[in-house]
Amino acid sequence: MKYLIEATHNERFHTLMDLRLPQCRELRAQRNELPVRHEEWRY
Repeated sequence: MKYLIEATHNERFHTLMDLRLPQCRELRAQRNELPVRHEEWRY
């Protein structure tokens, strides 16, 4: 819902996120380390 207040990922957006979810940057870093796709599919 922060996108309704601030549509871009500028400093104001990150400040708002830090206020509501202090670990936001850490969670984003963890998310970015996850694989994008599953390499081995079995059918």
